[in-house]
Amino acid sequence: MKKIIYFVAVAIVATACGAQKRVPAQTQSQSQSSAPFGEVYSLPCEVYDTNNEFAATGIYRGSSYQKGECQLNALENAKQLVYAKYHHAYNGMISNYSSSIGNNRGNDIATKLQRAGDQVVKAVLNDISACCIKFSGVQEDGMIECYVGIKVPKQAIAAQVAKTVADVLTPDEKMQINFEEDQYRKQMEARFNEYKEQNR
Repeated sequence: MKKIIYFVAVAIVATACGAQKRVPAQTQSQSQSSAPFGEVYSLPCEVYDTNNEFAATGIYRGSSYQKGECQLNALENAKQLVYAKYHHAYNGMISNYSSSIGNNRGNDIATKLQRAGDQVVKAVLNDISACCIKFSGVQEDGMIECYVGIKVPKQAIAAQVAKTVADVLTPDEKMQINFEEDQYRKQMEARFNEYKEQNR
């Protein structure tokens, strides 16, 4: 009888220990299911487009002995991202002009509009400085990451592009597309705002 009681007691203790081991596993799976994206982090120097500015964060990974190079390359990456946003918005506007003009003469005007806009935005981006610079810690392989945030004023770009377009178009070309500098600037600003709304 003592042996039976002893075996029952051992069985109860073993069952209780086994049940305790299973409980943490259930808790762990429950905590995993409450975080559907796993562990996430915010981007250092995180900046966002606004109605008044294009913004971007450039990232570059390089040697910890070349911090200056890392910073320059991260800045260039940020400039490329802003240029892509501008280019997309401005091309949409030029497409509207081209479709209203048609024929080969219209293509010539569209090319002038594109070149004028690219010339201005490249000059603006060339002079832009960082609004945020951060470095990661040095990783095991001796590499670091650099993050550079920039903001570029949309209205300044629109005003300069409109002025440059006014200078490169002939009076005849201006008549063909009903060009007015002030209207052109306002249309660009509207396009830039549309880009922000479409890419939230």
